Amino acid sequence: MTSPSSDFFPVRAAGNPGKGITFEIAFCNDEREWTESLDLPALLRDALLARGHAAELARDGWVVLPDGLWLLPQILSFSMAEDASLRTSTTIEVAHADLLPQGIFEYQHSYGESTEGALTRGFDLWAQVDLVVFQDALGSELAHCTSMRMNWQEGRERRVLFGPVAHHATKEDTEVEDEHPFCPCCLFTNSWEAFKPQIESDGLHAVRLYAARDADGEVQADCRVNGEDWAAGADALRAYVAQWPDRGFEFRKQYVVIQSPPET
Repeated sequence: MTSPSSDFFPVRAAGNPGKGITFEIAFCNDEREWTESLDLPALLRDALLARGHAAELARDGWVVLPDGLWLLPQILSFSMAEDASLRTSTTIEVAHADLLPQGIFEYQHSYGESTEGALTRGFDLWAQVDLVVFQDALGSELAHCTSMRMNWQEGRERRVLFGPVAHHATKEDTEVEDEHPFCPCCLFTNSWEAFKPQIESDGLHAVRLYAARDADGEVQADCRVNGEDWAAGADALRAYVAQWPDRGFEFRKQYVVIQSPPET
């Protein structure tokens, strides 16, 4: 799995809601009118190059990496906030000849002083939090993730890769007695039962975990499996959030891959 397969080319996932790899925005003010043209594959490639990934543009908007991962960014929506900052939502689809021949996608929500800046920020965060999990999923040696293995008596094995956690709390210095320290496995292990179908299957499942509680104590959670909403996961995460100590506004976000260990 060190180079792209010469006879493999991804087919776009039918369920991906992305609306295209390029788009234009028309702006106007008291002085002038102008149009911005955005090329998402080029922006994703540049964001990856800035992170040290040898990304190259391929046909039909795909970006390919030396390890055989194919990436397709698409615009979903954009808007301007009251403070004149730009908000963008995109999808990135990931495919691989052996690991993900069918491809899966996930959303990126971002902001910035310009549309290009917002898109680039979203792609950069995706490279830091999501891409590294897929890269570790390609082999037995882990460079970015921690992992958990499950073995059954009949010889069946499954592996869970825990990607980097994005974690923020407004009261980080709050002291909590007898609390188990938050670690990379906590979001998943505290919602374990919700993912038994994925654990007990044989396929690869990429799981987005997001849990939060605002300053007023209102609980929020979001969970997707291969880009599709997973209600059981969101319910389990909300139950977990209800147990958190009061640290004001707090969120925890992570990307997790459930797979059978690759052959060595």
